[in-house]
Amino acid sequence: MTRDPTRRYPRIEDYGLIGDSRTSALVSLDGSVDWLCLPNMDSPSVFGRIVDWERGGYFQIVPDVPYEARRRYIDGTAVLETTFTTPDGEVALIDFMPAQTDAAKSHALEPLRALYRFVEGRRGRVPMRLEFVPRPDYGAGGVHLRARTPYEVTASRRRHVMHLRSDVRLTATPVDARGVFDAVAGERLRFALAYSLAEPAVIVSDGYVDQVYEQTLAFWRSWLSQCTYDGPYRNEVLRSVLTLKLLSFAPSGAISAAPTTSLPEEIGGERNWDYRFCWIRDAALTVKEFMELGFAEEAAAFVSWLLHATNLTAPSLCPLYTLYGAIPGDERELAHLEGYRESRPVRVGNLAYRQRQLDVYGELIDAAHRFLASGYRPIDRDEARLIASIADHVAKIWREPDNGIWEARRPPAHYTHSKVMAWDALTHAAEMAREGIIRGDAQRWEREAEEIRSLVLSRGYNGRIGAFTQTLDGHVLDASLLQLPIVGFIDARDPRMRSTCDAIEQRLTRDGFVRRYAGFDDGLEGREGVFLVCSFWLAAARAQAGDVAEARRVFEHAMTAANDAGLLAEEYDPRAGAALGNFPQGLSHIGLITAALAIAHAESGDVAQRRAWPAVK
Repeated sequence: MTRDPTRRYPRIEDYGLIGDSRTSALVSLDGSVDWLCLPNMDSPSVFGRIVDWERGGYFQIVPDVPYEARRRYIDGTAVLETTFTTPDGEVALIDFMPAQTDAAKSHALEPLRALYRFVEGRRGRVPMRLEFVPRPDYGAGGVHLRARTPYEVTASRRRHVMHLRSDVRLTATPVDARGVFDAVAGERLRFALAYSLAEPAVIVSDGYVDQVYEQTLAFWRSWLSQCTYDGPYRNEVLRSVLTLKLLSFAPSGAISAAPTTSLPEEIGGERNWDYRFCWIRDAALTVKEFMELGFAEEAAAFVSWLLHATNLTAPSLCPLYTLYGAIPGDERELAHLEGYRESRPVRVGNLAYRQRQLDVYGELIDAAHRFLASGYRPIDRDEARLIASIADHVAKIWREPDNGIWEARRPPAHYTHSKVMAWDALTHAAEMAREGIIRGDAQRWEREAEEIRSLVLSRGYNGRIGAFTQTLDGHVLDASLLQLPIVGFIDARDPRMRSTCDAIEQRLTRDGFVRRYAGFDDGLEGREGVFLVCSFWLAAARAQAGDVAEARRVFEHAMTAANDAGLLAEEYDPRAGAALGNFPQGLSHIGLITAALAIAHAESGDVAQRRAWPAVK
């Protein structure tokens, strides 16, 4: 792939993701680390060129002559390899963060965080250049950089220290460091960036870096070998699983919706949000898919986080929490940053935490039930009381309006999807009580759930347009209603659900991709791209209805929005063929897994649903 190096801002899909389940970095096809937050994924950036080309900072290693670039993840790993081809040679840039077992970590003194980059000459001789331009605190903080030796520089701000060790000579100024060198066939050059906080910097040797590299490859392959899935689109599922693992935050068990903030849903527009938080919805959906794929330990970590974080506000739930499970602070704008391709504002924080979103109650209790019913670990008394209290709360509030799954910045409404997910919460809670997992008034929960079912079937379905609608007694189509058969509210083969799928495909599809909604004022200016998870929901619903060929068609078209490394953004512009929104987006990859599993079940003849539904009236 060739890119014009004079054009500011690579395309969003030009980035690959690396990480260590604590923080992560975006690496462009031009070999530039343009996004890295330290020490954690939700900390201020030290490299943030993706949201301000001049002020953000970056760390680039790239040929100093014209080149073409291609890349891949090394098989079965989260190690990114970018290959540059020039008229006189070929060179590979390998980027990774360490991933090691606890036993391996115990044998060496390690930096708090580290980013390792290898330059391997594959053919001929290629002139290269290195530019190390740290800009802490989202580009607003000053940095003091000094050379320790001709091969080592230290960049510091207050208690934060980054130490770059290079196999080539560096020329340092007080604010950056640069180098030029040749990559020669058969040679490996190492660049180790170590980060420390209020402690002595750890300087790593070449031999140690090589050892960590081999340990990292082994760790990822061993971890991925737990996957029990062997169905259609296995490679895409495995890449999605690895991406979700990179978005997880190991110290707490949370999963970040995305590693970035303010990548726009519309270029030049205001639809720019901070997604470095854990949404209850995303974490709960990850639990369900990880349980089915064989990753019980990760599912257990997510469940523990869910029950810990929600206990702080229970029985009421925030839609999202920080990665450590706290209530987020208020949203603020970083006015000094121009935003990706001048898409302002750049936001830190997310006001959606203040909203009421009824669907998260269903996602939480559904995920907890599926996990606890597996017998992987017993539920403790406090957890059981927490779940029961949340179910009681849902029974009290489900008749009230909410802000809905799409977090519209407008007055609450009676969203059909929200009511269905309240039904999901109460139905699972009642089942857990019947199974002896929790104690509670199962009969009351069942009565309330049945009332919700009757309400949705009578007022959530519009016979004139032949579809379930966004709100009760409404007429607006909404792709979130494709989840009704996925959560078990209605059989996908029910004529009402089939006609809903048909209506959504006919009226919400743009160039083969499914939009969230149409004809709905969400309280924001401008337009957005297609929301990728919606296409995967349609594929899953078609598969559950037994329309496997149609499900595969929708799935495979949705996958054309993935980049060359298999990563999916939040949204997509089909006309421009360009990713939009924060990247990569966990929910898009969760939707991919959901759809692949549904197709696999359908192809095996397993179209039976979790529950029996009332007969079609």
